[in-house]
Amino acid sequence: MIFFFGKDLLKEGLKTYFAKYSFKNTELKDFISEMKDAQLRLGIETQIDFTAWSDSWLKSPGPATLELDFKLGDDGKFTSFDLV
Repeated sequence: MIFFFGKDLLKEGLKTYFAKYSFKNTELKDFISEMKDAQLRLGIETQIDFTAWSDSWLKSPGPATLELDFKLGDDGKFTSFDLV
């Protein structure tokens, strides 16, 4: 999740989620809402659609798959690495 959301956004979203919902029952939509709010509070520009992410990764059957695009330099080290 850190790779997808970023460390600061995930940390802020979790902090407010746990503060707001401690000792209460919650649903996935509550977590998603806190992540969206954290993004706005931090002013983080991202193309993440949190609802679409949760639907595709957490509510869909079967194993999750990732498609990666990477390039190697002449020395065999990664020069670029992106999630497609």
